[in-house]
Amino acid sequence: MLSPQPAPAGAMCAVHQDVAADTVCTRCGNFMCSTCSDKRTGTLCPACRQSLGTWPYSREDYDFSRVWNSVFEAWRRDIVMLGVAGMVMMGLSFAGQLVMQVFSVIGQMMLVGGGAKNPAPGIIVMVVGFIVGFIVTLIVQGIGIMGLIRVGIDSLLGRKVEIPRMFTQAKKVWRYTAVQLAIGFGVALPLMAGFGLLFAVAILAGGGSFSEGGLKEAFNGPAPFIVLGLGGVALTVAMMWVVIPLTFAQFELVYGGCDAMEALRRGWALGHGHRLPTIGYGFVAGMVVMLLAIAGMLALCVGLLIAIPIGYALFFMVQAGLYLALRNGSGLPPPVES
Repeated sequence: MLSPQPAPAGAMCAVHQDVAADTVCTRCGNFMCSTCSDKRTGTLCPACRQSLGTWPYSREDYDFSRVWNSVFEAWRRDIVMLGVAGMVMMGLSFAGQLVMQVFSVIGQMMLVGGGAKNPAPGIIVMVVGFIVGFIVTLIVQGIGIMGLIRVGIDSLLGRKVEIPRMFTQAKKVWRYTAVQLAIGFGVALPLMAGFGLLFAVAILAGGGSFSEGGLKEAFNGPAPFIVLGLGGVALTVAMMWVVIPLTFAQFELVYGGCDAMEALRRGWALGHGHRLPTIGYGFVAGMVVMLLAIAGMLALCVGLLIAIPIGYALFFMVQAGLYLALRNGSGLPPPVES
């Protein structure tokens, strides 16, 4: 890895011409101040980074401060177009939820109309509506989320943010759906089984049985609640340990251009050994989004229409910044972008 080269005495920054330079760009030779060199950690000047479309951090050389600064600078530079992209994603998500609600309302009306004697049609419509609505929601949200990731990565790599680029990801929506279903069922079913087993252990720990009277007797003391509390924490930690690396699978679908199973494999490889940073980056990004939403509410709620879309964009860009760093030096194949 190249190391920053010191600038000669008296050199001034090529961008901030009234500031003394401390390093030299290894590509073009321009002098860089501490800001341009990211506190003497970067080897390329801002112009070269934008020209090359490269991310200056790797899985062996990144930290939150530097990644956040780069992400925030890109987000601030392209905030208008990124806000539009966030609105598009929210609109697609709303459309999916609307489909689910329509089926639910129709089912409830049929259930009321059929009365107690003929509830089957209404129940069938509600169940079918839930399934159809869930799938439609997953598909349209997938287009929106992958599209937002696409333009977010474009912004981070110094490219022009263009809304039509969001819809280039529509052809990958089936892969996205497969990834989400695999994560959902692969984690949800074992988790449900785990909680079922935990509940049974709690009953036995309380000296009860699986009869109605035995259940009441089991929960008269603290033992079952201790078992449920400690076991619930353990299961939650186990679930997070599995799921957290897989969050990078959707980024690999967009940037790596691979199929669903390969995206899951690559996501796991990228997140391996970097779970705590992944949690931390997501937590900080989520807190920033919440603060933006609060600010939007204080602006007579009208600000929500602006704060939430740009907040969504920032959230995914922070995750994308970490993803790009973890991908650099990971040994994965070069990106196949579209």
